[in-house]
Amino acid sequence: MAESLQKIITKLKEMIDLNGWSYLTEEPYKVYQELLQNGEIDRKTAGLILYALVNDVQKEAKPGGDSVALSKEIQRRCSLNKKSADYLSAVFLNLYSKENEKSWKEKNLEGLSQFLAEEFVCTWEGAAVWDDGNGTVDCDYHAEITLSPCEDVVPDQNLSQLLKKNPFMTKEAIHQYYEKELRQYLDGEFEEYCTCDDYYQPVVEDFEIEYYVSEWCGKHGFEMVSCDGDGGDGGYEPKFRKGWY
Repeated sequence: MAESLQKIITKLKEMIDLNGWSYLTEEPYKVYQELLQNGEIDRKTAGLILYALVNDVQKEAKPGGDSVALSKEIQRRCSLNKKSADYLSAVFLNLYSKENEKSWKEKNLEGLSQFLAEEFVCTWEGAAVWDDGNGTVDCDYHAEITLSPCEDVVPDQNLSQLLKKNPFMTKEAIHQYYEKELRQYLDGEFEEYCTCDDYYQPVVEDFEIEYYVSEWCGKHGFEMVSCDGDGGDGGYEPKFRKGWY
């Protein structure tokens, strides 16, 4: 194990900072793969870490814990020699230090708090095709939307699950989550608006973007600050032109 102890500890802490403190326990093989990615850590050392994780050694490491006692527990669980067990004991006791534990507690749901304190800005590009069987109309819509999260924001079940798995989600990641949700909702409503009538071409510019955004806000705990949009179409395009045989 030629790698320095600090290199291993730093890499593992980066993984926890990004993915949450349960990441090492829930995704040990991904941890192993990430350790090998840059070629800085050899396969033997990465494999040793993997073996320790699948045996839940990390759960026994407590801030200020006894390194000798942890080494003995590692030897018992993993059937490793004292040298390897001592190395792993040093890795996990330094990783789960009082300083790191404090920083993780401070990061807990920090991204959510930051997200809720700012306005949510999103652009949306809608596209749909109306088809009467003889021709088509390409419909498009562009909107700039600004929302404000309510103090009593409606809990989102999917987001709650993501935060439970990774309470260190950044405000950017939460923004991307809601942006995707809003865009998918508007995509569906625009598609329905443009294609609901088989016989009458849709008036795209009459798509009530503010109404639909307000509906989404009410279900997800946001207030609409502004919503500006405009749409149009490329004109009717016959499927069969004169002279086409």
